[in-house]
Amino acid sequence: MRESESIRSFLKSRFPRAVAVYRMAAEALTRPSLTTIFSGIYHNNAWQDPESVSGKGSTLARTNAIMNQLPALLQECHADLLLDAACGDFNWMRNSNLGKVRYVGVDIVPDLIRKNQQLYDEPGRIEFLVADITKDPLPRADAILCRDCLTHLSYSRIKSAISNFKTTGTKYLLCTTHTSITDNVDCPDGGWRSLNLQLEPFNFPEPLKLIVEDAEVGKCVGVWQLSEL
Repeated sequence: MRESESIRSFLKSRFPRAVAVYRMAAEALTRPSLTTIFSGIYHNNAWQDPESVSGKGSTLARTNAIMNQLPALLQECHADLLLDAACGDFNWMRNSNLGKVRYVGVDIVPDLIRKNQQLYDEPGRIEFLVADITKDPLPRADAILCRDCLTHLSYSRIKSAISNFKTTGTKYLLCTTHTSITDNVDCPDGGWRSLNLQLEPFNFPEPLKLIVEDAEVGKCVGVWQLSEL
């Protein structure tokens, strides 16, 4: 065994936690940022949908249920301000009738947000901000919609996003969950898999309400009180 390998083996046996923390820090420094990952997906249209650069899940055909039921749901939540995190290209949301509810969309891709601002900004009613939902300060809202977002993040980033949502003081989280999933798996940031938020490692309680988007695959938008997560 070479000397360097011998030293690493010794340190790992004597200081396992310190070695693990060091390894995580080293990996964080070398992996691409979320901005780099999702900007690359945006600029290369990596999800290859002709209607929406945010992918098939943001097409009008796939969002019919949420578009129809979201206004009544926001009314039930007494929501005057909705935070959409992450908002993507606003493809389906611009066709939603939110009535008097103010809308703030945030996304990590600067060029995407600039385009949304140019096309859809309405002062006092609709606005868009660049933000990393896992760490950047977010505006306080009455409800946060996090649809088709956490499925693209690793467990560690999801944990950070939920914690960040809670710091806003927002009461309700409306979030994608797949009730048909019986075993969650991790994935790299920018990847994808379905998640059941009521299972490990999230252990969300029973949702206050479920909007079923696709019964065949168990895709839903669940409603939770953030204080209970």
